[in-house]
Amino acid sequence: MKNKGTSLLPHPACIPHLHGAVLVGLSGGRDSVALLHVLLQQGCCVHACHVHHGIRGAAADADAEFCRTLCERLNVPFEQHRINVPALAETRRVSLETAARTARRELLAAAAARCGTNCVALAHHADDQAETVLFRLARGAAGYRGMQPIHAAQGILWLRPLLEYTRSDITRYLEAQGEIWVEDATNAVADVARNRIRLEVLPALNRALERDVAPILNRSAAQQADTLAALAEALDLLPLTDPQGRLYLPALAERSPAFRRAVLHHYLTHAGVPGLTHAHICAVDAILPPDSPGHSVNLPGGYRAVRRQKRLLVENPALINRKV
Repeated sequence: MKNKGTSLLPHPACIPHLHGAVLVGLSGGRDSVALLHVLLQQGCCVHACHVHHGIRGAAADADAEFCRTLCERLNVPFEQHRINVPALAETRRVSLETAARTARRELLAAAAARCGTNCVALAHHADDQAETVLFRLARGAAGYRGMQPIHAAQGILWLRPLLEYTRSDITRYLEAQGEIWVEDATNAVADVARNRIRLEVLPALNRALERDVAPILNRSAAQQADTLAALAEALDLLPLTDPQGRLYLPALAERSPAFRRAVLHHYLTHAGVPGLTHAHICAVDAILPPDSPGHSVNLPGGYRAVRRQKRLLVENPALINRKV
């Protein structure tokens, strides 16, 4: 992790993608306000998009107005969208947090297209990374590599230019800039898993080990990312899919369970399935044999893995919903 005092620079991996238009997901909080300023100081052509989740009433209205006023002052093109997250969560049968995150991504991707860019910048930082690693470990996620500075999904490059900086670095930077931000009071309430990790688990680990564990967790995540990237590169060289991009199952028939699970994780991740756990991978592995009684498995994000004859394919939520 970096500590540059009152100066922040975008993650080196993101810099080549910051020469054209970039859309910033602007919440009005400390991190996204800092990201907006950093990109403007880099000379980027910045657009901002604020998503109102329809949850916190007048406080959320005030956040949206803060973002609009900030962008007006900085001469940044701004758009705002409102969604009813509670209704969406009920319709999709997911948690409020999952519904908000999914809808936010969908709206940001659409806003980026309107701005003529495929680059969306998010304000995640090093402390978020440590929380993500612990969260994924605790829920049995398949891989704990954490968030990446660049993640390509469904035609969008999701950039995290501040991933190497801590929350304290960002606070010092904004204070030096003389900038203010809004605080989401719900972040200080230990009512969801990520909040409990941030407010209770990480401080407890710091006390137990008598050190700041965030840099250690982030180094472990970076090492895991390198290992998974090398594995993905090796798997891409193997003839595992047919011309239509479906997984060709006879190619896995004589392979070890460990190899099959690695292939399945690689294949499902590339298909866009979020939040995969070891249990999901094992469930899909169980339907691969031709004599398996099951032929499909429901996956996170509304996706579904389906075995058809000698192929495995992934149906996305839009396709499934059209069939219903």
